Amino acid sequence: MLMRKTIYYLLLFYVVIAVLTIIFFNGTADSGDSVYYYLFAKYAPDHPELFFDQWAKPVFVLLTAPFAQFGFTGLKVFNVIVTAITIFLTYKTAETIKIKNPILVAVIMIFTPLYYILTFSGLTEPLFALFLVVSLYLAVKQKYITVCLVLSFLPFIRSEGLIIIGVFGIFFLVKKQWKLLPYLFVGSVVYSIAGYFVYHDLLWVFTKIPYAKLSNQYGSGTPFHFVVQLFYVVGIPIYLLFWVGVIAIIFKSIKRKIILEERILIFLGFFCFFIAHSLFWYFGIFNSMGLKRVLICVMPMIAIIALDGFNFLTEDVFKEKRIPKLLIQGVLVAYILIFPFTHNPAAVLWKRDMMLSKEQQSAIAAANFTREKMKAGSRVLCSNPYLCMLLDIDCFEGHKRLGMSLKDIGQMKAGDFVLWESWFAVVESNIRKDDLDKNASLVRIYDSQTNDEGREVVYSVYQKYENTILPIPLKN
Repeated sequence: MLMRKTIYYLLLFYVVIAVLTIIFFNGTADSGDSVYYYLFAKYAPDHPELFFDQWAKPVFVLLTAPFAQFGFTGLKVFNVIVTAITIFLTYKTAETIKIKNPILVAVIMIFTPLYYILTFSGLTEPLFALFLVVSLYLAVKQKYITVCLVLSFLPFIRSEGLIIIGVFGIFFLVKKQWKLLPYLFVGSVVYSIAGYFVYHDLLWVFTKIPYAKLSNQYGSGTPFHFVVQLFYVVGIPIYLLFWVGVIAIIFKSIKRKIILEERILIFLGFFCFFIAHSLFWYFGIFNSMGLKRVLICVMPMIAIIALDGFNFLTEDVFKEKRIPKLLIQGVLVAYILIFPFTHNPAAVLWKRDMMLSKEQQSAIAAANFTREKMKAGSRVLCSNPYLCMLLDIDCFEGHKRLGMSLKDIGQMKAGDFVLWESWFAVVESNIRKDDLDKNASLVRIYDSQTNDEGREVVYSVYQKYENTILPIPLKN
C-alpha cells in the first residue's frame, strides 16, 4: 500500500516541478526540429495534408494539434502529460514482472537529465517512449492483440517504430503466436487508406519515409558513438547502473535465473534499437545525425535495465547484510537525485538547456527588425523554422513564406525579405551568404554575429528592391 501511494506522490512532485519549469523557463530544448514539429501541429487544421506528413509523423501531429493551438506552451503541457503517464506505466511494468524496488524506476526516469529537458520540447521522442511502454505493459499483461494494435501505429510517431515492431514480431514467433502478426500492420493499413486521398498512392506509408535512403548529408562517426552519448543522456549514476544491469541480465540468463520472456524482450528491444542507430551513424545512412536524443525513445527500457543493475549491486551482493545494503541503496539513490544539479556536462545546465539559447535570441532580434520593415503583401524566405514561429507566419502558406532555394530567391518580388542564418540556410538549403551578397537585386539591411557554445551564429536580413528604389542603410 505504501509503495502504491509513493508512486502517486512522486508523480505529483514531478507535475508540480514541471509546471514551475514551464512558468519560469522559456526554452524550447531545440530550435530546429522541436519548433518545426510544433508548426506542423499548429497549422495542420489549416492544411489537412499535414496530418499525413511522414517527416512530422501522422500520429504525433494528430495528437498534438489540439495542444499546439495554445502555442508552444501547449505542446510542453502535452509532453508533461505524456511523460507522467510513461513514468507511471514503466513503474507498473517493473512491478508486474516482479522486479524488486520498482519505485526506483520512476525516480530514475524523473531524474534522467535529457529526459527532463526534452519534456519541454516539441520533439517526438517522449510520445514514442509512451507508446513503447504501453506496448511493454500490455505484453507483460499478455494482452497480445492490443499490443500489436498499439505497436502498429508506432512508425507513425517515429520511423524507428519499425525496429520495435520487428523485435515484438520475433517475440511472437518464438511464442508461436503466428496469428498475431497481421495485427502489426493495422496502423499501416489504416494510414495507407486515409492518406491515399492526399498522395493517391496506397504505398505512401513506405515510399514517403524521408529517411529511407542510403545516404546522409550529416556525415558519420564511430561505431561506439552511442555508447558515449548514452552517458550524456542519463548521467553518471544511471549510466553505471545501466551497464551493471546489462551484465547482470546476461549473467542471470546464462545461469537460468531469469526465465521471464518479457525481461528478455526489454533487453533485446533496447539493444536492437541501440545497435541499429549505432550502425546508421557509423555508415552514414538514413539521414542519421548521431543525435543522443533518440535514446529517449527507449527510456523505459533503459530505466528497467538500470533497476536491474541497482538490485544486483544491493539486493544480490548484499542480500544477507541488511545495513550495508541499505547504506549502498541510500548512496545510489542520493546520487541519482543530486546528479542533475551538479556541474557536469551530462547534468541539467538550466540556463543552457531550459532557457532560450543565444542563437534563438539572435533570431528574435532579426525577426523583430524584419517585422518592423514588413508591409502588407511582403513575403519571407527562411530555412530556420523558429523564425516562422517568431514572425507568426504560416510556413506552409506559399503566399506568406517561401523556402530558401535558388528557385525561391528567383521568385522574390519587391518588398520580400530573406532571413539568412549560418546553420539551417547552409546545411538544409545549401545557400551561403555569398550567394545572396552577389545577387544584385538583394540589399543586405541587417547583420548580427554572436557566439553560442563555441559556434559562431550569424543572422543577415536581405530585402528585394526594384532598380529604381535606393536601398536603406545597413543595420548591425
